[in-house]
Amino acid sequence: MEIVIYIYILFLGTILGSFFNVVGIRIPKKETLMGRSHCNNCDHQIGWIEVIPVIGYIVLGGKCKNCKTHISIKYPLIELLTGILFLVSYMILRENMIEYILIVVFISLMTIVTVSDVYYKIVPDVILMVFLPIILVLRILSSAMPWYEGILGAVIAFVFLYLIALYGKKRFGQDALGGGDIKLYFLIGLVLGYNYVMLSLVFAGLFGMLYSVIHRNREKGYIAFVPFIYAGSMVAYFFGEAIVTYYNEFLLLFI
Repeated sequence: MEIVIYIYILFLGTILGSFFNVVGIRIPKKETLMGRSHCNNCDHQIGWIEVIPVIGYIVLGGKCKNCKTHISIKYPLIELLTGILFLVSYMILRENMIEYILIVVFISLMTIVTVSDVYYKIVPDVILMVFLPIILVLRILSSAMPWYEGILGAVIAFVFLYLIALYGKKRFGQDALGGGDIKLYFLIGLVLGYNYVMLSLVFAGLFGMLYSVIHRNREKGYIAFVPFIYAGSMVAYFFGEAIVTYYNEFLLLFI
């Protein structure tokens, strides 16, 4: 029975991941979320086989059924990533369903804004405003941490990044951080609390620097930072306690 639940959650996650792709692409363009998906090249409406998450992409060989235009690998990757994160979160948090719902909502948020940032280099305010009250209520209701730790984490993250952006603007005459990233970190702080929100920023920076080094000859100009924030937040949420513990033990060796 447990394996059936796992398969269901994984499949549901991929379906929602497909929907998050649509939301992340259409909302910045102010397009309706109603109506069937279509090929951006020939306007061919996606059929029932094509719409099956991941499987549809494989069956079609990564090309539009009608015009044979290449379909970005980003679509199935987002679908698969969402399904895997939903499943892993359930396996870890199933004893605390409110916390599980919170992290599922958070994964949903991060997936949508990651898509928007990758395609349009923006984090839509409307998405943040929709998710803010939901995350706030769930953090208050969850027993995983005291609610005030989430509030404090949100304030600390927002103020810290705002000051960095302000300094960068005055010192270098350009934005050091996007306003969307700063507002997004307010919500991340609610989820992670003050104990781990800065840890997520550290890992986001490390992942971003690693990516820049690897792709230094390919990427020019603005690099979408939200995917790295997403990765850093997941690491901080699931491994933050272990990382902090090992770090403190390591420091004790030199005291």
